Amino acid sequence: MKKILITGANGYVASRIIPHLEKKYELTLVDIEFNKKFNSKIIKMNLSDSSVEDIEKIVKGHQSVIHLAYIRPDHERNSKNTNNELNSFDQENRNVIMANKIYKAALTQNIDRVVVASSNHAADWYEHHEIHEKKLDLVNTNMIPYSDNFYGWAKASYELLSLPYASGKFGRKIEFVHVRIGFPREIDESLQNNKFISNKNGEGIRNIKRHLGAYISQNDLSNLFDKSLSAEEIKGDLQDVPFLVVYGVSDNTRRFWSLESARKNLNFYPKDDSEKKFQSFIKSYEKTDEWEGKLG
Repeated sequence: MKKILITGANGYVASRIIPHLEKKYELTLVDIEFNKKFNSKIIKMNLSDSSVEDIEKIVKGHQSVIHLAYIRPDHERNSKNTNNELNSFDQENRNVIMANKIYKAALTQNIDRVVVASSNHAADWYEHHEIHEKKLDLVNTNMIPYSDNFYGWAKASYELLSLPYASGKFGRKIEFVHVRIGFPREIDESLQNNKFISNKNGEGIRNIKRHLGAYISQNDLSNLFDKSLSAEEIKGDLQDVPFLVVYGVSDNTRRFWSLESARKNLNFYPKDDSEKKFQSFIKSYEKTDEWEGKLG
């Protein structure tokens, strides 16, 4: 049974995938604190404040690492608060530095593969300024990861930061899979007030339609991380470099991110569609003028 270490194991994304992964792998779960119950071994550790040498000690003996750990801001992000967004750089930069500690420990401890929680926000310039303006229909992983905020910049940095490690620059190649996670929570009325979408497109029914497109179910998310771990080898767009970026999204009717990379390289074919799963919820909006159109 493969031994997998998961950072940020007390977080929300971890809670969605661990029940599935515990059935197939021997897990070691790492986080600052734990308020959830798991069947796997847990280690309480502040990875951001720890040295690479200390991280190497807990990484040793595993075959793969799933890196989910994230230093959250003191206040919820608000894309309309310019000062809040501008001042978020230092915190996000700490997340990039923490990711590098994980990568370096993986290198020295002969970890074969690292699966990283990236985010759709790594390339959300296209969504904010082109998808909702109906200038573009689909975003794929071949596009340069442009983001208009430091949260997205940090996620894109996770991806680019891993390239030297994947290339063999440091003596051997580590396989990397970066999962640009969509919206992994269930759809309900509260989404009308979510503030992540820029301009006029981030309120009310427009926001519900966006999240229906971005949704990924617990089953699909678990399956994607499982396939990221179990794939025989990792191949991406760069020849002989085991570096892969995929979008983590269900096969939604309103989907605006491409699943091509995940299908081709991980044989990931999601089963769920938010339009069907939340059909009863959607009915209350179908007769409104704003409901016309896929997005926006």
